Amino acid sequence: MVKTEVKKKRKKKSDSKKGLSHYYGKLKTYGIPALVILLAYIGFRIRDVTSNYKTFLDPDTFFHYEMYREAIHEWIPRYFAYANPPVGIKATGYLGLYTTQAIFYRVTHSLFGTSVLGAFKLWPPFVGAMTVIAIYLLGKKLHSHWAGLWAAAFMMFSYASFTKTMSGNNRGGGPFMMFFLFAVYFLLVYLDEKSWNWRKISSGILFLITSIFYMGVWTGSRFGLGILLLMAGVTIVVFFTLGMMDALRTFVRDFFSIYWVSLIISLGVSYTDFIGIRSFIIFSIEAFAALSILAAVMLYGQRFKLNYSDKKHRFGTVLAIAVVGFLAFYGYFGRDLFKFMGGAYQSNPLYQTVAELARTSWSTIVTYYSIKGKDAIMFFLSIAGFVVVLARFVMKLIKNDLTGYKEIFIVSYYLGSIYLLLSAVRFVFQASGAILLLAGVAVGEAFLFVERMKESINTKALYAIFLILLFIPIPVVGARYTDSMAHAYAKSQGSVPSDWVSTLKWLRNHSNPLDSATSWWDYGYWIESSLLSHRRAITDGGHAYDRRYLLAKFFTHYWNESEVDFEAWELNYIITYMNPLYQDSDFYKFNAISYLGGVITYGEYRNFGMLYAISRKYIHFANESGRQVVYINTPKGAAQPVMTIDMTTGKVIHGRGDIPYVLYIFQNYGVLAYRKIAFSNYVRLAFHIPFSIEPWDAQKLYANFVPVHTTFSVSVYKFRPFAVYRIDRYKNDTWVPFYSTLGGGKLPLGNQTLRLWISAFGRDVKNATLVFEAYNGTKLVDRRVLVRNLYINHLNETPVKVNLYIPNATKYRFVLFQAGPVGVLNGEPKVNGKSANPSYILAEGQSGNLKLKAAFRKNYNNVTLTLRASIVYYVTPNGKDIYKKDFYLEPHMDIIKYIRVESGLSVKAGNNTITAHARMPTNIFESYIDGLYQKYGKDKVVIVRKRIEPIFIARKEYIIWEGS
Repeated sequence: MVKTEVKKKRKKKSDSKKGLSHYYGKLKTYGIPALVILLAYIGFRIRDVTSNYKTFLDPDTFFHYEMYREAIHEWIPRYFAYANPPVGIKATGYLGLYTTQAIFYRVTHSLFGTSVLGAFKLWPPFVGAMTVIAIYLLGKKLHSHWAGLWAAAFMMFSYASFTKTMSGNNRGGGPFMMFFLFAVYFLLVYLDEKSWNWRKISSGILFLITSIFYMGVWTGSRFGLGILLLMAGVTIVVFFTLGMMDALRTFVRDFFSIYWVSLIISLGVSYTDFIGIRSFIIFSIEAFAALSILAAVMLYGQRFKLNYSDKKHRFGTVLAIAVVGFLAFYGYFGRDLFKFMGGAYQSNPLYQTVAELARTSWSTIVTYYSIKGKDAIMFFLSIAGFVVVLARFVMKLIKNDLTGYKEIFIVSYYLGSIYLLLSAVRFVFQASGAILLLAGVAVGEAFLFVERMKESINTKALYAIFLILLFIPIPVVGARYTDSMAHAYAKSQGSVPSDWVSTLKWLRNHSNPLDSATSWWDYGYWIESSLLSHRRAITDGGHAYDRRYLLAKFFTHYWNESEVDFEAWELNYIITYMNPLYQDSDFYKFNAISYLGGVITYGEYRNFGMLYAISRKYIHFANESGRQVVYINTPKGAAQPVMTIDMTTGKVIHGRGDIPYVLYIFQNYGVLAYRKIAFSNYVRLAFHIPFSIEPWDAQKLYANFVPVHTTFSVSVYKFRPFAVYRIDRYKNDTWVPFYSTLGGGKLPLGNQTLRLWISAFGRDVKNATLVFEAYNGTKLVDRRVLVRNLYINHLNETPVKVNLYIPNATKYRFVLFQAGPVGVLNGEPKVNGKSANPSYILAEGQSGNLKLKAAFRKNYNNVTLTLRASIVYYVTPNGKDIYKKDFYLEPHMDIIKYIRVESGLSVKAGNNTITAHARMPTNIFESYIDGLYQKYGKDKVVIVRKRIEPIFIARKEYIIWEGS
């Protein structure tokens, strides 16, 4: 009994001595994970602030929402009808993103009753919170609890992370980082376990599962595959060169086996289209096969008399194999070996104009990796963390530590991320994973330094508390700052200004469900969205890139130079967006639009603004020698523009042209338009300017594009491919104009000889029939054929002379009947029972059985199904070097041929299923392109895209004039 009491006293005394150390250990084991959960929750709440916005904060998210809705029903989307009309698009790319979100909806709906839209808005904050947990686990595995904690704290508030994981931004980059970080963590757990046990087996399985997901949710997941390939290559080279054969053998046994399984499974899954990077997976398999051969040579080369006696010989062996391997790969891939990141560079004129593809500046780094946007502290900490990792790696090599692959991973991940970061602004978020991880390592190393001190536990605790007090303001201040940014985003208009919302809802209520519309491509996803107009968009953020050149050509030119065959796209509405107060309007994008449209050179694109809004106070009128002139106050003094057009008085005042701009004066402000685009279609349509630099040009423009809806900054125009813009009456032996688009006019009664001026926009009138109709109310009282087999060259229009009797009626119409495209694809097209690309449905020389789901506005008889071969290209008169100051381009779209598939089809209004056997001739594009080369020179022609699309042709009714 006495001995028992003594033991108890000794135990209590011992417990008191180790108490602080004991609780410190408990804090690390249980307290830090609990704190990480709290950080994840705070990160979730910050990112969820923007969920109260009615739609989404990122334009691309509108498209992702439509594909996610498809995935809820189909799991893997196959087709989207609202992009690239009239044929739609085959769903490609990161389809796993939509399937993953659909799974998330099923789970949250089952557990919490979350709606389709609610789950979609919940997903990004959930991803952000899980990424906080993932980076903690990875930081702990790679360095320490403290590194993981501080990396999680930085990720919680990081602006770089917040912008891509806030509610309303549902891109694939965020889920990729989440799954990739988890995958690497599970991989490291698997590698660290040297014997087969439940931890090794379960972590290996989880690595394989998360690998499939990180590859499926983003096509940029090539980056993840590349990092792991780089890690494998560097690890075996370092281990072998330094003679760490046990470490090499263990790494090859464990890593190579599971990574082979991962690549093979992912390749198999890619055939379901869940993963959209099949070609890169195949490349990775080929590269990994080469690494496997290299590893085999390293492990077994001595059996074949290779000299591995010292580092010099081992390194020579690696170098020789690397050179041979590189030459073999280069011979296999050619220059494409260096193009895997081609999308990250400004490699063509279109990419030059995309802001997120611009090179990353230091100011951008400061903005995204600071506490409050000014200090770049997290970026600097990451550099310190990188130095720490290198030092740890050297120490592991000295100690022959078998886990050096961890530091090799961090180095590979960090350097790869910095490479991406410096390549383009779009990778600021993706680089944040490595940067924040290493920033956490830098802070975590300070805590480990304290723990390694030989001081007493109390002294260590004081130092630790000091470090916590030193660094705790970073996440506190950062979280408050990011939270304030989140609330500012939530209160803002978001990606859809109010004028656009009202315009798109008007379009939804006043147009046919099969109609299509276009504006500049940035707004295409809004047009397609089921939350807004739900109409087809000619081009959007990710589709029909070739059409952007043609739209730019229309917007930036006038007269014949601006004409594009919009009817080939079955365009119904065009929308202009003008708002000098809003940075994202076309007003401020017009440099890019003008460059892509070919109206200005690259030098002008870089050095001149196309449009400027100025206050009336900077505009001064003066009288010089009896002539009125206009001056503008500029930083270099008063200057006269080329011309001033006072829209308040209708007066035109010519100037010296001290600055190469035309000034438009409105009621409360002025607009300076660069001389080359001052009378462009966009300027006139956006600002409602009825000014013609060519006779009758404005009359023609407003005949083909009829204003139907206008708000302060957004205007909608109904497109008519053929329209009467002027009518003359033959009277007293002369032609007398009595009608024009802008001036109006009524038809005279009785027998008349008229001359109709028809504007054929971008397309000739061929074999057409011109008909006159008279109505009393809705009742047709007279109808007569005026002209048969009518032909009008759209680039050299001549008037049509007609003789007719005009009865007394309430309404009259001139109607043109001509063959034209009808109907749109409204379901997944198939060739020989397999899903097909609707914009290249059969290759040259290929044949197959087509199955098409097509929708029509009304019943048609004698419809012909054709395959239309067309090509978009541009000519570069001053050469193809896009960085030369005098570089410019001339966009073209040519329809090469219609290949008849089946004639005499009858279709009904609504959806129709049509089957037919089709055969594409050979050499259609090659011979046509050879002709272009001969016409312009091979060194001056750039082929943008070839299309082979199923198009239905029928005799259509075009109302070219309607009035009283």
